[in-house]
Amino acid sequence: MDHIPENELAIFAFDPDAMPEPRRSVINRHTAECASCRSTLDFFAVAEDDLSDVDVWEPMMGSATREALMTYAARIADEDREAEELLQPLFDAPAQAAWLNLNTKRRFLSGGVARCLSAHAHSICQNEPLDALTFADAAISVAEALPDDNYPANAIYEVRGTAWKERANAQRFLGQFPEAIESLSRAERAYKHLASPSLGLSAVAYVRACVFCDQQRLDEAAAMAERAEHGFAHLGDDDRRMTALFLRAVIKFEARDIGDAASLFRQVIAYAESMNNSLWIARGSDALGNCEVHRGNLGEASMHFHKALTLFREVGSASELIRTEWGIANVLLHGGKQSEAIRRLRDVAAEFETLGMITDAALVRLDLVDALLALGQTRQIVDVASRLFRVFTDAGMLTGALTALAYLREAASAGTLTPDGVQSVRSFLRQAERQPALLFVPPPSENR
Repeated sequence: MDHIPENELAIFAFDPDAMPEPRRSVINRHTAECASCRSTLDFFAVAEDDLSDVDVWEPMMGSATREALMTYAARIADEDREAEELLQPLFDAPAQAAWLNLNTKRRFLSGGVARCLSAHAHSICQNEPLDALTFADAAISVAEALPDDNYPANAIYEVRGTAWKERANAQRFLGQFPEAIESLSRAERAYKHLASPSLGLSAVAYVRACVFCDQQRLDEAAAMAERAEHGFAHLGDDDRRMTALFLRAVIKFEARDIGDAASLFRQVIAYAESMNNSLWIARGSDALGNCEVHRGNLGEASMHFHKALTLFREVGSASELIRTEWGIANVLLHGGKQSEAIRRLRDVAAEFETLGMITDAALVRLDLVDALLALGQTRQIVDVASRLFRVFTDAGMLTGALTALAYLREAASAGTLTPDGVQSVRSFLRQAERQPALLFVPPPSENR
């Protein structure tokens, strides 16, 4: 979730009616949902008597006058409104339209255009990373073309840093890891021009942690995630702090340090409960359920999954709800109820495929293969592997994933498939989603 800049929240607290529409409505909606921004707004509302104090505003704005603040807020609101009107045709059209040199067109040269492009890139980077990269590049071209003194207090560097950060986000989802690290360095250099760069630098640390985690550079990822969490905590940004804490737990889980991962996920849940944040309670409970499955505590795992399921039905996305159903199916699988687990796993895989989440569907079907292998139903495993091969081919995923799935099918047909072989395919598919050029190598014992 993107947050409302503090200067806008301060002005909104001082005089809501002075904030132009539609920005006023945006802030109202956002603060109704975001505990962090609502807390900041409440702080400024209490501190209203200090809003005209030079010492309060000068570090942030370079000006202490209320008129200057209101002029700045109105300018930002006008820029953002104009940008949305200018860019909506680009967002509705194929992303190639954004490849035009926006920085050479006077009407596109505004901070609002750069902010709008960055926000759009952020919103689509997970599902459409190539298009997100296009929009982030366009945001960079506009932001870099604006003069350094475009805003008071070097605020143009906030716009530039965010554009480079969104470029890194898109590159991460495309598996372009060295390029993402370079973009993050550019973002970091931009943020350091700000009088208060902590938020931007913490965000950079968080994205770096994600990149390192995707590369399985888990020690470096853990250090960056911890740096991000401390930064967000220092700023009082509860939402982002919880996101960084959750990432730290995920990294521990990836390293198979299940005990520490479970401890961190419990912190996420406790923190979310203190903020009455149902979504994060659900996410933490789902993740904790997976930890307990790995530790063999199936009753406790089931309890966490069902808690998450109840909450996700109210506040979660379709994919989060399906992932929790996947966890419940795994409880049944590890509890020896293979027939019921197989039925549920088939349903979960089909739901992921309906959402276009091909890799997740494949990982579910690999759990299905584990169940079938335990039952000695190798003929059905061949059918599952053949289906996966067709789905990946139809999706245009002509990468090492096809080699891995071909191995799965051939080993099942030959009767040589083992749980270790299934795990090799699983590990490969999880990495290949972020690293398309990765090559699959069958387990040595299977390769003789």
